[in-house]
Amino acid sequence: MTEPKKQVREMSGIAAVAGTAQAKVKANIACLSVPVRRIVTFHMNGLGDLLFTLPALDAIRESFPGAVITAVVPRAFMDLMQDSPLVDVLLPRPKSNVSDQARMMKRLRDQHFDLAFGFSATRKTAFYLWATGAAIRAGYAHAKMPQLLTHTVEIEGPPRIETHLEIVNAVGGHSHQSDYRDLLTISPQHFRLADQLLESSGVKSTFAVVAAAASSRRTIKEWMPDYWQQTIEKLAAQMPVVLVGTTPSEEITSGLKAGLPVYDFGGRTDLAVLAAMCGRARLFVGIDSGVLHLAACMGTPVVGIYGPSDWRLTGPRGVPYRIARHEIECSPCKLSQCKWQGDMERACLTRLKPEQVLKAIDELLLESGGPAREQ
Repeated sequence: MTEPKKQVREMSGIAAVAGTAQAKVKANIACLSVPVRRIVTFHMNGLGDLLFTLPALDAIRESFPGAVITAVVPRAFMDLMQDSPLVDVLLPRPKSNVSDQARMMKRLRDQHFDLAFGFSATRKTAFYLWATGAAIRAGYAHAKMPQLLTHTVEIEGPPRIETHLEIVNAVGGHSHQSDYRDLLTISPQHFRLADQLLESSGVKSTFAVVAAAASSRRTIKEWMPDYWQQTIEKLAAQMPVVLVGTTPSEEITSGLKAGLPVYDFGGRTDLAVLAAMCGRARLFVGIDSGVLHLAACMGTPVVGIYGPSDWRLTGPRGVPYRIARHEIECSPCKLSQCKWQGDMERACLTRLKPEQVLKAIDELLLESGGPAREQ
């Protein structure tokens, strides 16, 4: 096990088709008069967004050996990143009140960073980048207050692995891995906790993980509960099915046939234990979500159910996978709310039948070295 990472938990005191990203360099790494000894990175709020930055963190570590790397991440992700060799210090993103943000800005200034990366395009991130006082402050050209940055990268589409790597490349860095597989380090302790939870619940053989729920702001991505029920019942005839999420999946489990090897672990794991559990699984099936990327990051084959989001930009990376989707002209729309009503509302998902998802599962199981479901 690695040594516990230094964490600053409280801010008291002073404390696949990817789009093209083009760098607009406004300064040069050569302007630094001293070696790069201290680096800070700022990350977005979503789990998938955080995992998409892992190749960039790996590139920073490789490009600037010996530098101390500080990552500013949402507090909810601190434990997940605790054992990562890609960062040395973790700082929690402060709350929204002005006093906490001011303390963070002073703390950043006092660290005397040489280099700062913004993988988020928010105004707060721009101000934090500026507050570091770093000679090089790199981020996205579409960021609010881009004049506070020294290097910017123009992109099309959402921030993702390729665009984060472009930010690193823009300041003279170099990358050698373009996916996130095996870049998330989970401690043996969290694997033991996952194993204990599985075994105590009766899961003692090959199993599949299913993640059906989206975040409260992205419910447009969710598949229908009765479709999930049909899919899970068929899959459970082949192997135990473990449901995961922040809360129990009662809307799905309440309609399942009795006696099936289906286990609802919703709300019973933290992210590090969930990552370990995904790493133990034979297969992951779920909607486009952070948990899908967590499973792929742990090397688990993925069946992704995609509707409004673009699988070509934000699909799973580095593992065998299948994308289950219904071909329709308006998909992917990348909207947070469907523009249609009536029969066309969320047709990209309502018309995606369980048979299509089950076919994708069969194909992936065969491809990744295991038997298909029993028909």
